[in-house]
Amino acid sequence: MTGVVLITGAANGMGAATVRHLARAGYTVEGCDLVPGPTHATVDVRDTESVDAWVKEMAARHGRIDAVVTFAAYGVVGSVEETGPDEAAALFDANVLGTHRVLRAVLPIMRAQGRGRAIVVSSGAGAIAEPYGGWYSATKAAVERIGEAMRMEAARFGIAVSVLAPGWTVTPIIDSAVRVAAPLPEYDADRRAVLERVSGYLADGQPADAVAGKVQAILETRRPRQTYLCGNDVRLSFWTRRLVPAKVYERLVRDYYGL
Repeated sequence: MTGVVLITGAANGMGAATVRHLARAGYTVEGCDLVPGPTHATVDVRDTESVDAWVKEMAARHGRIDAVVTFAAYGVVGSVEETGPDEAAALFDANVLGTHRVLRAVLPIMRAQGRGRAIVVSSGAGAIAEPYGGWYSATKAAVERIGEAMRMEAARFGIAVSVLAPGWTVTPIIDSAVRVAAPLPEYDADRRAVLERVSGYLADGQPADAVAGKVQAILETRRPRQTYLCGNDVRLSFWTRRLVPAKVYERLVRDYYGL
């Protein structure tokens, strides 16, 4: 398919790469982000009115919305204990409820059309709890379940919903991540070690264009699957968790993050 595609989180990383990639492939692409820029709309996914106004404007401009891809998200660096309830709530508001606001805004338009595609972007972190990124992992696990539920609910309206879980990808997510406001010295050494490992994995990860290519493939397949994994690392962890005993798996994850 080609058509009108809305992309959130379009300012950088995987979102920006997907905007460029789909535009080159002949799609009409409209992006948005909290960070202003010349090639996308400024929209805060934490603001329902802002999201609704953007989606309605795009539908009026193009006469339809064929697909939506939800990249907008950010991370928090800190242990579960160090992360305050307000910090966790803010993360959920952006990553989970922000995804929900966008999906909820496009669904009536797609139902009226009798067709549409939605790609809910999760992460390898949604399948594996990342130490010192546990709250981010929780948000990505949550959007996976939302995407799976919506897939069943929306199928009879001609709307195909898929979850996309990228592995380590070269993006600025660590640079832009929020550091907890009240770090505890008891966690300092492990937090630094994990952050160093994660930064290295990201630097050696797949290019953002690989994720953009996967998005195009999902949009153009006749019968999109429920879940897509993008990256050798996320495929390995996905199957290891299912095939290896729990104690062994936890030891592997601890070693992987240097704990």
